[in-house]
Amino acid sequence: MAEIPIKVKHQGKVYDLEINTDSTGEELKIQLYSLTNVEPENQKVLAKKLVKDDTPLSSLGLKPGQTITLMGTPSAEVVMEIPKEKMKFAEDMTEAELAQRDGAIPAGLQNTGNTCYANATLQTLRSIPELQQELLNYTPSATASSSAASSMFSADQLAQYGIGGLGGGNDLTTALRDLYTQMGGTQQGFPPIMFLTTLRQKFPQFAERAKSGHGYAQQDAEEVWTQLVQTLHESLKLPGEEAQKYKSWVGKYMAGSFEVTTTCDDAPEEESVTQTEEFHDLKCNITGDVNHLPEGMRIAPNEKLEKNNPTLGREATYTRSSRISRLPKHLPIHLIRFFWRKDTQKKAKIMKKVTFQHEIDVTEFCTDELRKKLVPVRDKIREVRKEEEDVERAKKRQKRVKAQEEIEAKESK
Repeated sequence: MAEIPIKVKHQGKVYDLEINTDSTGEELKIQLYSLTNVEPENQKVLAKKLVKDDTPLSSLGLKPGQTITLMGTPSAEVVMEIPKEKMKFAEDMTEAELAQRDGAIPAGLQNTGNTCYANATLQTLRSIPELQQELLNYTPSATASSSAASSMFSADQLAQYGIGGLGGGNDLTTALRDLYTQMGGTQQGFPPIMFLTTLRQKFPQFAERAKSGHGYAQQDAEEVWTQLVQTLHESLKLPGEEAQKYKSWVGKYMAGSFEVTTTCDDAPEEESVTQTEEFHDLKCNITGDVNHLPEGMRIAPNEKLEKNNPTLGREATYTRSSRISRLPKHLPIHLIRFFWRKDTQKKAKIMKKVTFQHEIDVTEFCTDELRKKLVPVRDKIREVRKEEEDVERAKKRQKRVKAQEEIEAKESK
């Protein structure tokens, strides 16, 4: 690729321009459009001869510093608009303005002592855009407001000074809203002290002290997730017709449905029982044979259980088969790492590596009816992505071939 500097004369003005001699007249006209606002279709370019769209620039014999002529004027529709807002540079912005920019580094959460389980949960919930919008519109009910701790300042006033939740009492949704508001105004690590205070007031299990006597005990992220989602389910109600369709905001965006069929293995002639159950996550049971996420996910939908069979008059083995009949927009997967050890009579953690992909195909866990709807969409997405990957590979291949040709041309000189 050879680039040379030339000059362009247009309506008494001279512009400096660098062109690629390996390109065509069409690309030159696009460059001239960016300089003069004259649309390519209105341009007449003279460089010893009239330059057409398909004219190779290498055929013009242009030399560095040579002047070409552009004739033409912009259409009447082309208007140079003055920006409505004055440009503001990053060094002149406040911390809150910097945090609101596109591509800004999101705020972190400080670990105030064995609180990583809560921080991870809070950051995951914050990644749900619909929740952020819903919390902005949230107003505590009269019951929640009356139970709030007495304060000479409102919760909104306290939030402005970084101590939101202090006047919120046990209203955990208000504390969550205030915390996310504060995090939206900074790119630094933020201490969620007031949120944690409200969490421990509402759910004393998270106020358990460490065995050493210093600070609070470590807790399970899934447990705080469950309590937070349940709290949001109770506080974020939907208006109008949506309230008839969904139980709450959580029901709309984070709840799915299982079609559960229970069959008696010891009495196969008995009719199976089918019912619908709501769920807020999928389980991945970790055992000695599980190394990848889908392997653990296949265990929970096909359970064996023992219970009394009235027909047989004794304990019998049942198979409980669960298939997804409705998928939520946001669905967490719970890696079950804790189990009960009978020998020690204590809960133990399974420390084992389980790999997972960034995208998980759950169609195998769905009912036939739902699978028929999902598979065509899934296959179309795969087809489009394959086409995009083929195009990208072709571009890279062309780039490599061109680079090799340039190397060989240099070596042959």
